[in-house]
Amino acid sequence: MNQTFNLHRFTLLLRLHLSEHSRTYLMGVGILFGIWTVMLAPSTAKISHFSESIYRTHGVMLGFIFCGASAWFASESFRVVNTPMRGIPFLTLPASQLEKYLVACLMIVLFVLVFLAVFYTVEGVCFSIINARLPQIEPRYQLLDLRGPFTPIELRYCALVGVPLFFLGSIYFPKVAFVKTGIVAFLLLFITMFLNEFIVNQVFPSREFYGSTVFTEVHFEQNRTWYEVELTGTPKLIVVCSLLLITLMLWFTAYIRFKEKEL
Repeated sequence: MNQTFNLHRFTLLLRLHLSEHSRTYLMGVGILFGIWTVMLAPSTAKISHFSESIYRTHGVMLGFIFCGASAWFASESFRVVNTPMRGIPFLTLPASQLEKYLVACLMIVLFVLVFLAVFYTVEGVCFSIINARLPQIEPRYQLLDLRGPFTPIELRYCALVGVPLFFLGSIYFPKVAFVKTGIVAFLLLFITMFLNEFIVNQVFPSREFYGSTVFTEVHFEQNRTWYEVELTGTPKLIVVCSLLLITLMLWFTAYIRFKEKEL
């Protein structure tokens, strides 16, 4: 089989994938609309004055639902290759390994875009209803800023590292990939938090209370004074580059593992 990338063949493979799964994807979009409507409707009915706390609530809900939905979607990407009965017909399709892999990657990107589009559509409708009854002197609600302070950092970590981790798990584990990958993700998270706690204890041994973003910043109280310490310059660049390197390694490892499925 020709293993060189061909754009026309890739397009045909993408069309085949969409034709086979379009009904499932449309049902998924409908479910997302339903979930966000149920989650945001109660606050829409109650709010009559402007308060920034609603942004914090929306940010937490967005982070929680996105982490779960994206992890599940990524873990389902290559479920077709988990059993020989379904995997052999898929792997013998007249398309290169790279083309099949890129179709799955593209669907994950589209999932993220569709997920955010559904969220902002429902949030925009809710905010328009709320803004219509707010007093004239009060500011109006705007759509949640993903780069703002009310968006949890876990959302960015999940989008960057969690999605490719579950994507790799969908190829690596032959059965119950979502559950097994979730266990691995939990263990990695526990180890990371333990290491972060150890470093914070070594650097700030007499702190009274703290909250932190893993390896990048820490907030703590000491002698009734609140401190905020953040990495800058080269140390922060090293952390960011390490995170990007881990992400690239997960995508590359997933591709190598997928190629091994055809052997």
